[in-house]
Amino acid sequence: MRTLLISLGLLLLWPLGWAQGITSVAVYPFSGPDVILGTAVADRVAEGLVDDALVIGVFPTPVLVPPLVAEEGFFNPLAFLNERFEVAGFDGAAMVRETLGVDIALTGSVTLTGERLRLELYLATPERVTRHLLRAPQGEPGRLAVQVLGILNREFDLQVDTANTAIDLLTAYGDYVQALALLSGGFTAEALERLTQAVAAEEAEVHWQALLDNLQAYLAGGEVADPLLWAALELTRSPLDNLRAIAAFEALAAEKEWLGEALWPLAQLWVATLRASINDHPGARAAFEQAARYPYGLAARAVYRAVNRVESAYQDLTELVDIPERSALLGAQLAAQQLGETALEIEALALWSRVAPFMTYPFERRSFIAFDQDDALAAAQALVVAVSLAPESDLYWTNLGWAYYLLGFLARSERASLRALELNDQQYVAWYNLGLVQAVTARLGEAMEAYQHALAIDPGVEDEAIVDLENALELFPNQIGVHFALATLYEAEGRREEAAAQFEQYLARGGVEPFAAQARQRIAVLRAPPPPLEITSDITLNLGARGPVTATFQPGDRLAARFELSTPGFELPAQVMVTLSLQGADLAALSQTVSIPRGAVAFVIGDIALDLPATLAPGRYRLSLSVSGLAEQFASATVPLEVTGSPSLLRRLLSRGIVLRTLAAEVAIYTAADLARSEPDLRLVEALLQELRLTAAVAQEALPEVTVGRFAGKQGGALFRDSTADDVRDFLNFVLAQAGLANSSFTFVDLYAQWALDGAPAP
Repeated sequence: MRTLLISLGLLLLWPLGWAQGITSVAVYPFSGPDVILGTAVADRVAEGLVDDALVIGVFPTPVLVPPLVAEEGFFNPLAFLNERFEVAGFDGAAMVRETLGVDIALTGSVTLTGERLRLELYLATPERVTRHLLRAPQGEPGRLAVQVLGILNREFDLQVDTANTAIDLLTAYGDYVQALALLSGGFTAEALERLTQAVAAEEAEVHWQALLDNLQAYLAGGEVADPLLWAALELTRSPLDNLRAIAAFEALAAEKEWLGEALWPLAQLWVATLRASINDHPGARAAFEQAARYPYGLAARAVYRAVNRVESAYQDLTELVDIPERSALLGAQLAAQQLGETALEIEALALWSRVAPFMTYPFERRSFIAFDQDDALAAAQALVVAVSLAPESDLYWTNLGWAYYLLGFLARSERASLRALELNDQQYVAWYNLGLVQAVTARLGEAMEAYQHALAIDPGVEDEAIVDLENALELFPNQIGVHFALATLYEAEGRREEAAAQFEQYLARGGVEPFAAQARQRIAVLRAPPPPLEITSDITLNLGARGPVTATFQPGDRLAARFELSTPGFELPAQVMVTLSLQGADLAALSQTVSIPRGAVAFVIGDIALDLPATLAPGRYRLSLSVSGLAEQFASATVPLEVTGSPSLLRRLLSRGIVLRTLAAEVAIYTAADLARSEPDLRLVEALLQELRLTAAVAQEALPEVTVGRFAGKQGGALFRDSTADDVRDFLNFVLAQAGLANSSFTFVDLYAQWALDGAPAP
């Protein structure tokens, strides 16, 4: 028997040699109210398999499922199953098997019914997924494992050993299983403590020591003897260290003879994904070529190519749409969506819905496409299935209500919206849909209650809700209440003249009380001059949104203004425009729209940020702040500030909320307290150079040779060791020039490595 500690991680070359016999089995930890019990049953199943097939145990199944590349980050394919990533089901078992490429994948859930344990087991093969309901006395959970092993022996002729299936979680075995669960969650230190206790016990099982030895070596920074275990542990590191993970998976891929043709593509897929995450596209492309030997690897490559606009993505896509596997069709759908190939996306979704008729995502996505194509019937058909599969989804009921409205089924639309609100009374789109149906069916009182609910939840008026009412004026010309509802939304959005005109239309067409009186009152208010705006507090200036209050800044700083706005005795407008400008010679200016909650008569506005020019001369300045609202509403004030010294890298980083962390301890390399130290910029650069030196050995193993820019020809270790203070300053200036990096935290060496691999671009 070849038994590995890792529960996921085997991928067979595609097409799978199913007819040649079982070569790999993956056992996913069983879920349930007692996670440790489910993990224990699954572990005993894995340990009981003594066949020549490669058996993968329960640690750490979820972390080794490779994600798919996205525009901004990655997708976990198991997220498309359900909100909880629950794999105990037909589709979950199939997705686990497909993403790993193994012959058999086992998932399940252990629950307690009365005094008996119940295991709902799902067994996935390339041909089908079968469900088995197994039971055992509450005090004998090991009998569940015995039954699972019996199924594997009978149906697949796998050799099993049921001699060591007893489960007593109050013994050392309980500590061992808790260690496995902790490892899957990334709690390596806690797992080490539990595992040490388990191994020290008299009843310790022999194979526990191997896991302990490897874990101790990993935590000590030494060599992990099991390359698969090393790779898995690197994926549990938080935050993920891409360089270490790449080194681990490349070491794993180098063991091709040991791995066999089963596990090697998984290692290649992880190498490809991790290299893509640091923009090492040559390395990623080479690894994706090897990973594409099985359907999910092909799917991952197709999505990567589509995101990066590689022409061959279309070729991958046309191949994927004919593969009847969930994970392959997921890749086809995502790639087609990225490429704008709607016809192929619909084709993939159609096959997916036949292959996996109980997965909701294909129907959800099909409904979105239908709405985009103004095909309300297709949207409704997809959503009817979606709500039957996920009856507790307020999103699906909301969208079904809208589809029914478009089809003219108003009663059905109302029922669907009401069901959505029963499930989630904060679903403001459902409130808008409900108000619309009630407005066009002559129930203005109910409609206005619905609209007020929507506005209370989301003060910013939904533009589509206004468009829907504007369209309703033509679709339902005899429903004069639509004028009143539309006027209310116009006013909430600050469109005073249009609101008054719609209220007048309501009155002219015979509006009734009490709404007629309300319309007259609103017309009087809307036609009157708007109340004045007042800045009713001192303006405070901070070094960035989270920095200290100060009146002294340096060139290049980002300052943030905070103040209170009021219209005493009156309601503030829904939106105001705030403008900051540095008086003198239009040296710097910024305008920003701010939304204000409905009904507020005073509101504190903060975090209005202005970047001082890096070339700003030292001196005394005045910052002008102005606020404009409706029509003639305007307020302004000025506040003095002093600019001293020259641009500071540290101040610019802190004021923009950019935090760079160490690799080992994952702590910030600098804080606001460093501003009080002498020569803070020099200390900052020295600290970053020291971090590069400390991590040079890791970079040597994981970082590819730089091919472009000032560092061309340097390997990872040399790149980090030979970097100079000027290199670090150039890097920091580049980071500061990227608006999207503000208010974010990064591992410094990861970001530096990515900048170097990209050719060390200038700001």
